[in-house]
Amino acid sequence: MTITPENWTWDSAKLDPARHPILAENRPSVWQATLTDDANTLAQLTSLLSEEERCRLARLRLHADQRRFLIGRALLRIFVGNYMNLPAERVEFNHGPCGKPAVVAPTGTSALQFNVSHSGQLVLLAFHQVHEVGVDVEEVQENLDWEAIAMRVFPAHEYRRLLDLNPEEGLPAFFQTWTRHEAVLKSMGLGFSDDKYTVPETRLTCVDLALPEGYQGAVATLLY
Repeated sequence: MTITPENWTWDSAKLDPARHPILAENRPSVWQATLTDDANTLAQLTSLLSEEERCRLARLRLHADQRRFLIGRALLRIFVGNYMNLPAERVEFNHGPCGKPAVVAPTGTSALQFNVSHSGQLVLLAFHQVHEVGVDVEEVQENLDWEAIAMRVFPAHEYRRLLDLNPEEGLPAFFQTWTRHEAVLKSMGLGFSDDKYTVPETRLTCVDLALPEGYQGAVATLLY
């Protein structure tokens, strides 16, 4: 089973998602956007950010990193604002115990779970009305020393499984495994940098994403 993300198109969306339902029934809703260099669009997106977000944007040195952060955070504000019937610039966020961002829901508004990931030219946003959600996208790097990375970060049984594959299967299987693990960890507010993690007493689902060629992604939902 895979999920195909909804595609955000800059030419027709006009920064207004009202015509599109943000949430899918009984599963995460995932949106996909590509980076844009259109000056007017980027200026509109920048105007939606908070002062703290603009400071974070200014600290990024690479243009591609700036665009990924700007597009991911501004689209998040647009979608959450549409869901909560708020202007995008008035959406507020806080952070959980592990640093995972969360929406500050106004009184009388149900909470909305979300997660954002970006790599290469893609930005993904995942939403769920009830359950914690994590999403990850990675641009496949053909010359990556994936065996060394897998040995360092994956459980032993996952590493051995990858080594047992045919050579041509190893790289795509590595990125599939990586994005699944990352999506699961992000749904819990953790990451590969954590020395140890424990999955809480819960049901957890993880699904691959159907993305453009050269990208691998997954989305995970934590069902308490």
